[in-house]
Amino acid sequence: MMAMRNRRRHRERPTNDFDHWIMYSDLMAGLVLMFILFLAVSVLTYHHLLQQKEARINALLGVQTAIVHSLEQEFQKSHLHMTINPKTGDIQFASDVFFAFNSYQVSPAGVKSLKSFIPAYISVLLSPKYRHDISAIVVEGYTDRQGTYLYNLNLSQERALAVVDTIFSPAFGSFPYQTELQKYITAEGRSFNDPVYIDGRYSAKASRRVVFSFKLNQTQIMNAVQSTVNAP
Repeated sequence: MMAMRNRRRHRERPTNDFDHWIMYSDLMAGLVLMFILFLAVSVLTYHHLLQQKEARINALLGVQTAIVHSLEQEFQKSHLHMTINPKTGDIQFASDVFFAFNSYQVSPAGVKSLKSFIPAYISVLLSPKYRHDISAIVVEGYTDRQGTYLYNLNLSQERALAVVDTIFSPAFGSFPYQTELQKYITAEGRSFNDPVYIDGRYSAKASRRVVFSFKLNQTQIMNAVQSTVNAP
């Protein structure tokens, strides 16, 4: 009788090792599923953040394009003898618009052209929309290859400076942002560097020119980009 009870108890003993294995497997499967779900959510969130950052960076780097577009709109009906570089926004005048050959005295016709050009040009660059993105406005003088490098360097510098002198002379008259312009504008002479070629041939006439360009506040933009990249 005692032996039968022992055998019955032996048969009724639960298989604890097997049950524990099933519970362990279920737990691992649940953890794996949770990890997969967490990873999927993380990837989607990260992708969304990358899209947001890319959009913000593109907006920052699109400042130059926006300025060029504004300049093109401003001067689309202008009769000034000038060209606008569609990529950089550089505005170029042939030197004979402002100067006689081998001279750095701004001609009366040149003064008239500057009076038409400068107020409109500065009203775009130093408007509240773009002012904080601009670090410098540069007037560059270029010459042809006649004469020595130093002679032409001096001539090109005198021409660039003469343009700036004219802009701030009492006879020029006032225009919007004239005082603010003093913080941005510089004059540079480039001698006969960067000559102009037309149809593959050097052009002395085209090389003699005055160029107005602007420089973006690269430090401010790069800091903003870096901040965007590092933002969570």
